Amino acid sequence: MATDPEIQRRRREGIARHHAKPGVKLEYRERMRKVMEKVKADPALMEKRREHGRWLHANVLTRPDVVEKTLAPETREKRAATLSATRMRDIPGAYRDEYRRLVASKKATAAEAKAIILEQFKRDIAA
Repeated sequence: MATDPEIQRRRREGIARHHAKPGVKLEYRERMRKVMEKVKADPALMEKRREHGRWLHANVLTRPDVVEKTLAPETREKRAATLSATRMRDIPGAYRDEYRRLVASKKATAAEAKAIILEQFKRDIAA
């Protein structure tokens, strides 16, 4: 049953519906924050996590097939888009290039550029 495409599709839809409920993500973040506080307080658990990270690096992340996928142009583009969407979540997508131009070439601070872009966005919406 676990490999049936229809069951997999319904399972994914159910998970998506659950995560779309208000407060689910915040509840999950809070639960994970508490777990990590406990882990950080226990040196043995921290060392276990470090050891697992070393194992991952030695046995998975340095494999040629994984390195090739990691360095592939489409993977890098997807990562860049995800980082932009996360770091500039307050800036509307169509205005992100203009925001970057303001910060890079016009030497505006991030706060100034954000204010300019959001004001421009409000004007465009009103028009």
